[in-house]
Amino acid sequence: MPGSQKLWIPLLAALLFVGALGVGGDGATAVEPRLTKASIMVPAAAFIPTSPTTKFYNSGSGVSSESGTANLFAPVSFPVPVVNIKKITVYAYDNSASQLCVSILRTRPADAGQDLQASLCTVDGSAPQYMATADIAFRRVVTANHGVYLGLGFYGSGVTLYGVKIDYSY
Repeated sequence: MPGSQKLWIPLLAALLFVGALGVGGDGATAVEPRLTKASIMVPAAAFIPTSPTTKFYNSGSGVSSESGTANLFAPVSFPVPVVNIKKITVYAYDNSASQLCVSILRTRPADAGQDLQASLCTVDGSAPQYMATADIAFRRVVTANHGVYLGLGFYGSGVTLYGVKIDYSY
């Protein structure tokens, strides 16, 4: 009998360990998914012009139009395969009657389409400003199916974009 006691203790310990891992059985020990919040900053240096004739100035920390209208784009890459965009914040300077507008768009290459997710425009002010919106359409981005980019439009001179922050969850 003393030999059988030595056998059942390690066997019981092994069964408890396997049960804790959730191996076998009905999966009732599955880990509950957690919602993780994160942010990504798209700097001014990421914006590139839509045309070789676009006149703009990009110092890396800020991008502005040299004169008139200019359109630029910046790609957005998320570090996880599926995200839900919660908010975008635009950091800019606008001390003139001109303005700049930033839009976030989700592309759908499979059907050659795209969706406008949100858009923000500056208003004349005397200091650097930030504008934010949580009014996002088409929040869900599946990176295997969608691309995301920012569109930047300048409408006159005297405005500068410093960056765009995108808050998301996954």
